[in-house]
Amino acid sequence: MLHLNLPPHLSFVHSSLMNYLPKGSFAERLKLSIGWEIEWQLHADKFASDYPLNQSSVSLLFDWIISSGGLSPRLLEDENGQIFDELNRLIDISLIHPISGIEQMAAYGLWFLDVELEKMTPTIIEGVNNSRVTELSIADHKAECILNAYQALYYAERFSNQIKLTTEENENIKNFDFSALGRSGAAIRHEPMRILREYALSLYKPEKWKSANLAAYELKDAILIHSRKINANLKPSNAQRTIAEWFRKKSV
Repeated sequence: MLHLNLPPHLSFVHSSLMNYLPKGSFAERLKLSIGWEIEWQLHADKFASDYPLNQSSVSLLFDWIISSGGLSPRLLEDENGQIFDELNRLIDISLIHPISGIEQMAAYGLWFLDVELEKMTPTIIEGVNNSRVTELSIADHKAECILNAYQALYYAERFSNQIKLTTEENENIKNFDFSALGRSGAAIRHEPMRILREYALSLYKPEKWKSANLAAYELKDAILIHSRKINANLKPSNAQRTIAEWFRKKSV
């Protein structure tokens, strides 16, 4: 097996992608959230299964951006229509703006390096890990993540240098309907939270608590336990605030 010396590649492509996300910018503060959401949208409702087999998810993102702008910031909103960065800080609405093709590519490339690359656990005994994945499969997975990150960097640089589309790229975009992206994916993603909200509201009796915030504080643990059971993305750090908002809206 050809040995791939990962550290120099990781360092180079990671720093190159970060150059496209200025420190403190909207996209930089949400880079992994953007990467996660792109991955979700591209595979929601088996969207990618209808696309040509030789297309990677990175090239599919490129076509989506060219066709209709790609990922909209509204897909990063929580149930209350707010966006929090990766340090759980609320982003002021005046700072929210469309995410450029360069920024989307950079964020998606970084997602492959910072999240997907480490998805498989390390080898621990006799050439396999604790999930019985072989050392060769782990190496292949890591190499694929690096290649995807490089491809994302390639497309980011194409956007930066305004390189024209090839004939094949124009055909892909013309012959495929990208309109479903961002609609069915968002509906699927928010369904567990809708179910969780209904569960939380079933526990809330306004006459029992002096305030919605106090009720949220006392019911938070039970609601978080239920959120894990149904795979709803309710962050513990924001749980009380979100639940209290649900309760306040019910009382109106």
